[in-house]
Amino acid sequence: MDKRRPIKILHVDDEGSHLEFTKIFLEELDEGVVVDSATNPEEALKLQEKNSYDCIVSDYKMLSMDGIELAQRVRRSSNVPFILYTGQGSEEVAEQAFEAGIDDYLKKEPDPSHYQILAKRVRQNVDKYRTDQLYKKVVNESRDGIIILTGMDIAFMNQAAAELFGCKTTDGFIGRSALEYLVETEQRLRQCLSGGPEEDEVSHLAEVKYRTASGAIRVAEVSSSTINYLGQEAHLCFFRDITRRKRMEERLAALHQQASKLAQQRTLETVAEATLDIMQTVFEYQMVSFQVVEDRYLKTVNLRGAPPLNLSLPLDGKGITVKAAREKHSILVNDLRGREDYFKGSMESMSELAVPVVLDGETVAVLNVESKELDDFTEDDRKLLETLTYHVAFALNRERDGNGGVTGEAVKAIRLDYALGRLEDAEKVSSLVRGQLRDSLRSIKNASGILMDQPDMLPDLVSSIDREADHASKVAEMITETLEASGRDENYVEINQIVKALMGSMYIPRSVETKVSYKSGLLVSEMRRDKMTRVVENLVRNAVEAMPDGGTLEVNISQRQGNAVIEVRDEGEGIPPEAMDRLFEPFNSTKQGHAGLGLAFCKRTLESIGGSIEAEADETGTTMVVTVPLRSF
Repeated sequence: MDKRRPIKILHVDDEGSHLEFTKIFLEELDEGVVVDSATNPEEALKLQEKNSYDCIVSDYKMLSMDGIELAQRVRRSSNVPFILYTGQGSEEVAEQAFEAGIDDYLKKEPDPSHYQILAKRVRQNVDKYRTDQLYKKVVNESRDGIIILTGMDIAFMNQAAAELFGCKTTDGFIGRSALEYLVETEQRLRQCLSGGPEEDEVSHLAEVKYRTASGAIRVAEVSSSTINYLGQEAHLCFFRDITRRKRMEERLAALHQQASKLAQQRTLETVAEATLDIMQTVFEYQMVSFQVVEDRYLKTVNLRGAPPLNLSLPLDGKGITVKAAREKHSILVNDLRGREDYFKGSMESMSELAVPVVLDGETVAVLNVESKELDDFTEDDRKLLETLTYHVAFALNRERDGNGGVTGEAVKAIRLDYALGRLEDAEKVSSLVRGQLRDSLRSIKNASGILMDQPDMLPDLVSSIDREADHASKVAEMITETLEASGRDENYVEINQIVKALMGSMYIPRSVETKVSYKSGLLVSEMRRDKMTRVVENLVRNAVEAMPDGGTLEVNISQRQGNAVIEVRDEGEGIPPEAMDRLFEPFNSTKQGHAGLGLAFCKRTLESIGGSIEAEADETGTTMVVTVPLRSF
């Protein structure tokens, strides 16, 4: 498929001298050409079958069959470029040649320079053929479904698309309306293809539901672009089945939603009950159990979906759950038949998944699921159950020490810092009410009094009233921001998830290119979700506003020494050195109309949980570096 590899030409002509001259000139004019010669069509057919040439150049008038008949024979097994090259042709012959599927037609000329035209035609036809073959190979071997729509009708479909719809071939699809296979209205489909009236990008991404031949409803991600297909405007659509991914996202969202109940539990028994509720509703497993490690034994606290089982298994003994507890990693077995380490409980299982709950480097519990079916668990099940174990670890950690792992002295320090912060904020709010807000309201009241006595002064006083009302509104906003910044409610967040959700929902201008790098694994911190979201949102919005003419926004998440590190970098003009010292002070802003509490909120919120925020600025832009303490289990 490489255009740079030599072009192998088969030249067919019953005149030996012409064969010889053509070979000499073509190989001289193009170093990438190798010419074999055949003196009759029968010999040519044998050589083509044996050598698979890149191009066939044939005379028209020959004894056993003419060049058009030879082309028709070649076309039975190959679409290789075929050039009719003759001195006895005519317009009628040329017309017959093209009707027979011949790629090019050229008349022989006595001038040797004519060989340059022949060499060029050969190169053009071979390059086009190789390109076409490459495109066909890419389309046919693509794992994504490729469909071309003219209007709503299917004009082309590759094999992968047919398989998405549950069919072995593309037969029966061409010419049919796509609406027969998509669970969408025509209006909705047109919006998916065009991206909506507000979009002007070349390619669009959308999700659509489709129906397979068996009647199953699945979800596909569709990327479409407008092309010209056989002289008509058409949509080139790439289909990728994301049903499994969507299902995983839904289950993960349901898991996190249900797992909030775990934070409310205070005893081992209630933690186990809540955990099994989640495992049954989110995972729909046949048999689920919650087991804890006590005195080098694994004991069942609760079990559902099978007869009760009161067992204590030694950690150095048999059992999939015991092995998971001992080795501190998940074990998935989809065929338990013949497994020596399998311990039969109260049901005859064929598949089993055991995931340990690890706290402070030690296994404290095991979540176990079993099924009577072979191959009943997937890697998605493993990942989801592993995610649940983090929530269970949080709950067990709280149940263990009653303070979420915080020492008595630390609790006192946090409460003292909290009280001092609230006092400071109360003083600021009081100052704002006594000062700026009171003055603005007095000015508005005075203006109102003047209007009652002198209505003719309305035009002069309107602007003053508007100005003071705007100022009062800004002061009210400052008060709200100050009060919001002063609280600290404990909760748990996953840093990658917070940033991913925010970046997917925030409006970022097209002139700003975003590059986001996430840290693999879970980065869990003890912090309220809305506050963590607001911290990141403030930083991203500041970065975007620093690039009014466009640029690159980079968000990088990493882990260092027990902290999650979030770096938000812009390519703006940077922060003046004289502004760096007061950057995080409340009510300090260089932006018109801003209260100046965004970065102050970030600093206070992060420091209240032991984190930090720093700014690094130079002539190439600004980087805000946030550290967030992580919970260790």
